[in-house]
Amino acid sequence: MWFEVLGPVRGRRDGVELPLGSPQQRVLLAVLLAAAGEPVATGVLSDVLWAGEPPPAAAATVQQYVSRLRRVAGPIGRTAAGYRLDVDSDLRRYRTFLDQARELAGAGRTEAAVDAYAAGLGLWTAPAGTGLPAHPVFADLNREHAAVLAEAADAALESGRGAVLAPVLDRAAGWHPYDEGLQARLLRTLAAAGRTTDALGHYRAARERLVGELGIEPGPLLRDAHRDVTAPAYVRPAQLPAPPATFTGRTAELARIDAIAGPRPLVLVGGLGGVGKTSLALHWAHRAAPRYPDGQLYVDLRGFAPSGVPLSPVEALHGFLEALGVPRANQPATLDGLAALYRTVLSGRRVLVLLDNARDDDQVRPLLPGTAGCAVLVTSRSYLGGLSVDEDARSVGLDVFRDADALGYLRSRLGAARVDAEPHAAAEIVRVCGGLPLALAICAAWAERSPAYTLATVVSELRRRDGLDAFATVNVGRDVRTVFSWSYRRLGADAAELFRRLGRHPGPDVALATAISAAGRTSSETLGLLGELTDAQLLSEFRPGRYAAHDLVRAYALEISSAGEEPLARILDHYLHSVIAGARLANPYRRQREPGPPAAGVVPYTPVDVPDAVAWFDAERENLGAALYAADRAGLDEYVWLLCWGMNGFLLDHLGRWDEAIPYARTALASARRRGDVWWRGYLHNVLGNCYHRGGDHERAHREWSLTAAVGREAGDPIRIAIGLGGMATTLTERDEWPDGDSIERAAGYADEMRALLAGIDRAGPPGRADGRTTHARDLIGFTYRLTALRVLHRTGDVAAAAAERAAGIAVHESIENWLQVRNGWQQIGRMREHAGDLDGAVEAFEKALPLGRTDEWITVELLTRLAGCHARLGHSGAAAHCRARALERLGGVYHPAADRLRAMLPPA
Repeated sequence: MWFEVLGPVRGRRDGVELPLGSPQQRVLLAVLLAAAGEPVATGVLSDVLWAGEPPPAAAATVQQYVSRLRRVAGPIGRTAAGYRLDVDSDLRRYRTFLDQARELAGAGRTEAAVDAYAAGLGLWTAPAGTGLPAHPVFADLNREHAAVLAEAADAALESGRGAVLAPVLDRAAGWHPYDEGLQARLLRTLAAAGRTTDALGHYRAARERLVGELGIEPGPLLRDAHRDVTAPAYVRPAQLPAPPATFTGRTAELARIDAIAGPRPLVLVGGLGGVGKTSLALHWAHRAAPRYPDGQLYVDLRGFAPSGVPLSPVEALHGFLEALGVPRANQPATLDGLAALYRTVLSGRRVLVLLDNARDDDQVRPLLPGTAGCAVLVTSRSYLGGLSVDEDARSVGLDVFRDADALGYLRSRLGAARVDAEPHAAAEIVRVCGGLPLALAICAAWAERSPAYTLATVVSELRRRDGLDAFATVNVGRDVRTVFSWSYRRLGADAAELFRRLGRHPGPDVALATAISAAGRTSSETLGLLGELTDAQLLSEFRPGRYAAHDLVRAYALEISSAGEEPLARILDHYLHSVIAGARLANPYRRQREPGPPAAGVVPYTPVDVPDAVAWFDAERENLGAALYAADRAGLDEYVWLLCWGMNGFLLDHLGRWDEAIPYARTALASARRRGDVWWRGYLHNVLGNCYHRGGDHERAHREWSLTAAVGREAGDPIRIAIGLGGMATTLTERDEWPDGDSIERAAGYADEMRALLAGIDRAGPPGRADGRTTHARDLIGFTYRLTALRVLHRTGDVAAAAAERAAGIAVHESIENWLQVRNGWQQIGRMREHAGDLDGAVEAFEKALPLGRTDEWITVELLTRLAGCHARLGHSGAAAHCRARALERLGGVYHPAADRLRAMLPPA
């Protein structure tokens, strides 16, 4: 016989749970078990049961409780000192382990003591007396539990065996949510177990709980633990580009930044393009870097890029968090989530952040740390007045060089002797450049190119080329195309052609594979041409195999590129065929759209497996989006639609990034409307329906799916009508809560209409997998059974009949070998059985679903989550813990809304 009090009070004989009676009887049993075989006086029992105010017949009532317990719990002895129960229990074993642990620790055998602590604490399944009214006996046990947890954690950390205790402490710390000492020890043991991301997540949760429920910030114990945990895991970034090799003047501006960067952690450097904002910021940042021992972050926000597409705060935060040691796969999907995690990682640290080339206030705000220990330097051509008003920023205005400073710059670049030898030519260069540092730098670089070039030669060339007209009137603007042409004209014909073609590239950087397709040459030939471009400083290889150009160089390349070469179509071909090849791997069950053969010489990237495809997509995600928008601007509508199709294979079907897919689908839908393409309109309304539904906006999803059906009716396409009807039904029945009867009946009505529409297509086709249209129709028919099965359950309450109805749909999906939908069918049977209270049947169905069609990771996690819940309710603690661990392993460090929802569904450990 076995009894438990370290959690719910229960007893078992030969594996069968004993009926222990009323809550009061269970409390009395708990008191006897807590005495561990020692007698407990009747008066003590009375005081516990009735909180010190026993009724007149308390002794008789206690005797009745004891008598009832004897029938199920065996002999409860009675002595003059009181009642005693001498049986095996989790509490007795726990205290045996505890005595062993303390004896071992006293003998200096700390490692063995930690094992004993872990074994004893592992017997706790929940707070003592869970499910019963609060009683002092349970409060005492729980206080003892918290103290022993702290004692064991200290021993584990001292002996370097925090990993041994981390699972026990991770499970139990939630039972003592306001014990900051215990929460601090949890952070340290998780870090010792290599689970730093989990430790940071626990800190965020503990802080939110303290602030939200008690209105207080964490105390020093928890703050110190957080600081210590993040210190070893923290990656010290050093992202500053090299400081300008030549820097002169700007003494007043540097002094002003020094004066305001201390008390004011946000400094704005403003001025027109090319005035030297970045050079000033980099020079100051390198000089000030020692004041910020936790590193430096840098990003070019591309606020005035020639493509017109600034870097989004989301992408900037992704890059910063990666530099700080948080892998992109573990980052949130939303801007708010990313900004919160960024502030958390930087909390308590001293980091210098340089935000270069910002477009507006909204681009900068999410990138501001939440701690005054960090300094932020922002450069922009715009006046960022909102930051001055709302964030107390201080501005440093940067003007063009005065003549003396401009001459000083030339002397520092070219040497004082060379400049002083030609004072009139130097003065003419300064005049033509108008004091603009970028123009001076270009002239100096040209003069440096060959020792034979005198400054008079440069002046003569300026005059011959109309004096670099872009620099002649600085206040109006500037255009450096003539200067860039000097580098361009030194290129060989093939490199010049590639340079022009890359000018049509819409994204921020170019991979080698993309350049090969743009060039239409072999890999070896293309590498040679790229090397020529980098030597000419028209490209830089910022990472092996990836190339980028300065904004002004890109603008120049775009200006001289010829539409007759059709480079954009070649680049779009590369991205289109690459993304569709990857999407086939990411979701092989999706009905495919073929883009036709690529242009001659275009070599798409062909991934070898799903991880390779996802890695490629992650690297090219920004370029793919830019390609889609470029195709839209150029009126290349079919590229727009097919790029959207290919990206959806990743964003919707594999990564669950439904919010990211919405703007692409909206752009493609506008294109389809302009062209009057009915099929794509229907498909894109369906995509938007899926995105909104998975994001929880069921009303908007219903509207999109109703438009899908409307497009189908317009085209006389029963399959498209059925897709829309099925989506509308989905919004009624597939939410977190179980659907009500009216929703089920409406959804099943849609299912009846779908079957009527599709019956003719089904009958006309051969058995099994047939042509794409017939197979699609059968897939949709199989889907309808998920709705009619709900109707059967709603109308009859007969879960077996409902499961049989759903099994008919599974058979349809099996006949066309759509194992993903077979999996969904078994999952629904499990949910219906779970809803009806048949937990064993639910477990059986979920376990059938688990190994089938594993292309959707979120379905796998949801199945594990539901299995864990069913096992927990059945009392299968081992199986529940196993499923819970598998689910948490997949959810570890992932911050998607879908992941948060599934975490909340998991039963407590």
